Amino acid sequence: AYVDTVTLGGFCYSPLAGGPLLGAACRVAGGQAAALVFLFVTALLYLASSLVCIKMWRHEAARRR
Repeated sequence: AYVDTVTLGGFCYSPLAGGPLLGAACRVAGGQAAALVFLFVTALLYLASSLVCIKMWRHEAARRR
């Protein structure tokens, strides 16, 4: 079953989630895991590119002085 959150806000780790009904709801779908990996990698690429941009901007500012 596809759930909007990965672990229902931590509810899947509680002792109440041991039943088969909640166990099915707490399973993470493959597409959901792929989306999380994609978002994480995209955020890392964004941070890395912003650091490179700031470094190049400082280098150009120092070169113009």
